[in-house]
This record gives sequence, C-alpha cells and structure tokens, in this order.
Amino acid sequence: MKQDTVIGLRRFAKLAVAAFATAGALAAASVAFAQSVVVYSAVSPKVMEAFVDEFQKQNAGVKVDLISGGSGELLTRLNAEKARPRADVLVGPDADNFDAYLDLFESYKSKEDAAFPRSAIGPDNKYYGFSTNLQAFIVNTKMMPADKAPQTWADLAKPEYKGKVVMANPAQSGSAYSQMQQILQLYNWDMMDKITNTATFVTSSRLAYQNVAKGEIPVGLTSEFNIVASQAQGFPVIAIYPKDGTSLISDASGIIKGAPNLDNAKKFLDFVNSKKAHQILVSVDLRRSARGDVAPPPGLPDIQTLKTFPYDNKAAATMRKANLERFDKTFSNK
Repeated sequence: MKQDTVIGLRRFAKLAVAAFATAGALAAASVAFAQSVVVYSAVSPKVMEAFVDEFQKQNAGVKVDLISGGSGELLTRLNAEKARPRADVLVGPDADNFDAYLDLFESYKSKEDAAFPRSAIGPDNKYYGFSTNLQAFIVNTKMMPADKAPQTWADLAKPEYKGKVVMANPAQSGSAYSQMQQILQLYNWDMMDKITNTATFVTSSRLAYQNVAKGEIPVGLTSEFNIVASQAQGFPVIAIYPKDGTSLISDASGIIKGAPNLDNAKKFLDFVNSKKAHQILVSVDLRRSARGDVAPPPGLPDIQTLKTFPYDNKAAATMRKANLERFDKTFSNK
C-alpha cells in the first residue's frame, strides 16, 4: 500500500473518531437536558439566577428557560398565549395581578403549602405568596430633613410637597398601582386626585427610588427593600412608613394553565415555595418572605411595630380598569 494512501486512511480514522466523539457529546448533552421548564419572571435577575442554579442542582436534567419582564408585559403575553401557552410558571407579580387573571392559572396544592399563611395562598391554590412588600416613603435626608418629610399618605396631597414627591405611573408599575389602591382604601378619589396633581410621575418603579437616592427629588414612594438596598449602597436615604397605615401586600407565583411541561412546572413551583428558595430571596434581594418560617432581612423593622392593614386584592383586581381610567383622566388634566 502506498504511503500516501496509508496516511489518508489514518487521517480518515482520526476524523471518524472525532466525529463520533462529538456526536456522543451532543447526545449526552441532549440527554442531560431531556426535560425543560419555561419560566416567566418579574423578579430581579440576581434572585432568579440564584434560583435557577439551585433548582438545577436539585433537579439534574431539567433545563430552565427564563424570560424576564415587567408584570404588565408578562401578563399581556400570557393572555395573548392562553389558547396555546408557551410558558409553565409565572414568578413575581403582585398577587392582585393573579386575582385579575385567575383563569390563566392552574390549581395546584404545593408540597410547601403548610408553610404559608392562608392569606398568602390564592383561590383554589392558583398562586402562592412570594415576598411580602410594605410600601414606604424613601427620603433623601440631604434634601429634606426627616421631620419635614410627609408622615402619612394624606400628607402627600399638601401644597408644600408639590413637585417634591415622585411615584411611578400606576398604569406602568404594579407597586405604584398598589400604592394608589392603598390610598383609595384609606381615603377616596378626592385624596388620590390631589396627590396626582401634587406628585411627579415616572415610567418605572425603579426610577421612583433611584431619583431620590441620587438627589434629584426629595421624596419617593417605593417598596421598603429598595430603601434598604439604597442605604447599603451608601445613599443618604431613610424609610418613613405611613403613620396612617401600610398594607401587607404579597407578590406571588403560580403555574400557567395548560403548561406544556406541567410536571416540571410543579417541581419548579415547589422549589420557589421552598424554605431554601425563600432564604435566597431574603439574602439576595432583602425582601420579607411570604413564608411563616423565614426571618426577615436585617435592617427592616418588625411588622408588629408598624401600623398595617389588609390589602383588598379583590377590589384591586376587579376595579383595575376603572381605577386606571380615573387616574389617567386626572393625570391628563394636570
């Protein structure tokens, strides 16, 4: 046999071995992620990345396909996809969003059910509480001393605070909508109209606290954990909890009705509801857990020391369209 023929055969053999090895590796990878679960997430990327890492440690072979977005965006997407759902689990929107779209979610009693207070579980087990968010005022003390800052929701309507308070547009932010709902529960539309005419509105809840932390405006309305996070970054801000009361609001997670990967959806929701996941939530995002057995993060006050009241999820859900139309009317006429 000629030498060049021998060399050619050897090269062919090497290429064949390499091809089989590559094919084997691809097959192994395919087997390793033979299953998947599609998650729509409205929570911070840091928390969800930690969740995915831990979930896949516990559930080898299940790949998590993650799609992040705002609550309104994801719910609009779910509603559009309801005839043929593309996702399995929704994590993070305020519970009243679930109440407004209950028909989009599957009833499922989680293995972690007993760890949750009944108030944190949706009708027919359509959702489970994720974190408990208290709304508060973030105040930049370099711009406004604490004793000069608003102390109640009603204070926000006072003329001296015109142009000094920022909140997100309730039509664009779930937390801002809950702030408006709290004002309506405690007072009425006359009070909310006055606040609308006094406050400055931004397009996202993130801007509502970042603008205060950066010294662009003295006071903002935000979730308490954003204030603790801003303090940790060195910004001169404090939290003032409204003395006329702040609601115990939960965001939530649930399985999407018609989930294409239902078994894995149940596994993922059970994980999100687990004590381990809620400990990650507390440590990474400084939020209060909705579970009854997970301590709050350092820096947040004991809820028992604050004036609180129940949040009316049903009214928030059923009146959403009418409330936003009324707000838009006042906002447009500012």
